[in-house]
Amino acid sequence: MIRGYLNQNARWKKLISEGGYPPQPEEPGTEIKVRWEAKRRLVRNTQGQEVVSEARVFCLESIQPGDVLQYGDRDWPVIAVSEAVTLDGKTMFREAAV
Repeated sequence: MIRGYLNQNARWKKLISEGGYPPQPEEPGTEIKVRWEAKRRLVRNTQGQEVVSEARVFCLESIQPGDVLQYGDRDWPVIAVSEAVTLDGKTMFREAAV
């Protein structure tokens, strides 16, 4: 259903830790289809603090807070992620605050 609206590209860099500290985003990442909406809003991060999100991003991939989305020659850290779930429990898409 949302697939037709994912008409932009971003590079998804998963947060990884291969015995190193601190965890780093993987390079070069994976190209994914997204819907990027530059809309500033107040969200809560994983620590429960209120922070300003500069955009919301819709995608199908399993992005997580701490991952990085590269869009428009800039790296955007993922602050929070929510899932749209169907009545049978399947995830339709994810919405990320960056």
